[in-house]
Amino acid sequence: MSEVFMNRAVTLQEAEDLIVACGADTTVHLVGEPGVGKTSMFKNIVRRTGYKGIYIDAPNIELGELGVPIPNHETKTTRIYPNEQWGFHLDEPLVIFIDEFTKAHQAVKNMLHPLLNEPRMIMGIPAHENTIVVTAGNHSSDGVSDVMMSHSRNRVTVMSVKKPHAGFNVDGSIDDDSWGKWAIGNDIAPEILAWVKENPHTLASYLDASQAGNKYIFNPKESQKSFVSPRSLARASNILKKRHMVTVNATITALQGTIGAPAANDLMSYVEVADSLPTWESIVKDPKTAQVPTSPAALCLLAFSAVQRVDRETISKFFEYLKRTPKELQSVFCITGMKNDDKKKLFLTSQSFVEWMRENQYLF
Repeated sequence: MSEVFMNRAVTLQEAEDLIVACGADTTVHLVGEPGVGKTSMFKNIVRRTGYKGIYIDAPNIELGELGVPIPNHETKTTRIYPNEQWGFHLDEPLVIFIDEFTKAHQAVKNMLHPLLNEPRMIMGIPAHENTIVVTAGNHSSDGVSDVMMSHSRNRVTVMSVKKPHAGFNVDGSIDDDSWGKWAIGNDIAPEILAWVKENPHTLASYLDASQAGNKYIFNPKESQKSFVSPRSLARASNILKKRHMVTVNATITALQGTIGAPAANDLMSYVEVADSLPTWESIVKDPKTAQVPTSPAALCLLAFSAVQRVDRETISKFFEYLKRTPKELQSVFCITGMKNDDKKKLFLTSQSFVEWMRENQYLF
């Protein structure tokens, strides 16, 4: 078999769809770079199935935490029952996500092996027959002690997960299976959206040989430091949203400890641009005269920020303002709004949006 078929990888969405489709019949082991979003995918599976989610941080589990021995004085025997954290006592379907499985103590992994096969059980106690089990870890080449022994590998379906790409295209469109699509639907700070849009290499993979000198991303060959990943960008977003409550020095220091110094320093230039944008209040109060930014970075920030701020009372006012801006900004605003599940209905029911679409069909 050629390398083309031996080294295939899937997007997080593809992996999620397969896990939901196969259900309890298959245990999938996800392999991917640190921080690519495997844990977030677990939450999506819980939402889609309606099952109770059980998250297990495998490296921090000791053998004695798996179960508790209960003596039976009549039979003079002892039986070990799974601890409450596993949810077996609920007698309902579960989604059990065992994170960093390959970093667990070998004795713990051995005790968990029966959970990976049908019928799923721990200490001889069966899980609900519809229970889904997913394990996750990093590539062995990531240098973080992720090695799966053959007797473990033979119990699971190993799937390599691609690191999500930025997904912002030149024409303003956004790829469905991208970080950008996820970020827009998860209230990521507009400064980060704009920065990643203009710097998509910040979400590149070290597995891509052309990214050998990329100072923003995880690289197992270099000393461990903070780096840009979907997970760290979400934390950086939380920091930026609270920046007005702390000093600039505290914000920069926190960002450096979250996404690395090179990324934090670059990102702060976008924060400065954001703080110089016309206020939302001035735009909706007088859309015909409110200041219109001129730099591409400022325009991009304005589009992403407006999607998060616009509502039923202000959308027509903003479209009036939008007519004074470049077509690229208009496209970014409208496409981003339609990609945001919380805003899509607002856009579709807006007469201003319908008119804009009619006038600008040629853009699509």
